[in-house]
Amino acid sequence: MEGPHRNIRRWDAGMLGVMAHLDPLLEEFFVALVTMTILAVIVAVLYRWVTGHSPWPYVIIAEVGAFGWGTVMLALSSPRGRR
Repeated sequence: MEGPHRNIRRWDAGMLGVMAHLDPLLEEFFVALVTMTILAVIVAVLYRWVTGHSPWPYVIIAEVGAFGWGTVMLALSSPRGRR
């Protein structure tokens, strides 16, 4: 029987032990999320190191808004990969 179940069985056999591929936009979003997190930590640490003051609340609260915008901008403006 060659019906639609043939494709399902081939997919199951091909996915054993292999991580499923994410949607390219979702992959780009995760990369942007990690990038913005690293950038936020670097800015907070540099602020603390240069000024000697705690980055809370001014720098941290400003980073929260920039974090959202930056993540979206990086994810949407990244080059598209082909499947």
